Amino acid sequence: MVDPVKAGESPGAARLQALLEQALLAGTWPEGARLPTERALSATYGVARNTLRRALDGLERAGLVERHVGRGTFRRAAPAPDAPTALEEAALEEAALSPAAVMECRLLLEPELIGLAVLRATPADLARIEACLHGTDEATTLAAFEQWDAALHDAFALATHNAAVIGMSRSLARVRRRSDWGQLKARGDTPAHRARLQAQHHEMVEALRRRDRDRARQAMRAHLLLIQAVMAGE
Repeated sequence: MVDPVKAGESPGAARLQALLEQALLAGTWPEGARLPTERALSATYGVARNTLRRALDGLERAGLVERHVGRGTFRRAAPAPDAPTALEEAALEEAALSPAAVMECRLLLEPELIGLAVLRATPADLARIEACLHGTDEATTLAAFEQWDAALHDAFALATHNAAVIGMSRSLARVRRRSDWGQLKARGDTPAHRARLQAQHHEMVEALRRRDRDRARQAMRAHLLLIQAVMAGE
């Protein structure tokens, strides 16, 4: 995920940065490809050029793009994976983690994670979270909803500004991309269920806005318990 736009900068730049990040990670522009011109991107996203440039600055700091004067902005190739950290080596192999085990871990981690995010979230963090929430609101397919849902939960983790918490959250999140997880989620994907999930997303984000730790924790726990019940076929 990208480095947040610096505190005090335009929330519009932070939202645009989150949207461009999602497009990059989704493969809209393959590695090495040149992005559209600043003029074209500004028109596409309906923002001023200076807002776009701040968003591109953040993407460049994160290593997702590189910019060359006179040539344009390019999607950077993915870096070689780093050597495993001690934390990652101590974790169980992801392939051996069952969806049930992952949900138990999430119930232990994520309510306290969002409580920490309430204390530490910057305006840029909140703008990223709002952009992801808007993405879940607008999603029309399960795949799109799951993509934005994962981005929203990652944005909560990023708002803790704790590298260990972010690493643990992302290790668990990688399991969600497996086919067995997707099959369990698809089984319970009904309009009513998705509406309940989205209402809980809004409750969590509102608690963050209001800096209400208890409300945020309770909303996250209720959210995870609902997912756990659906995946268990209840």
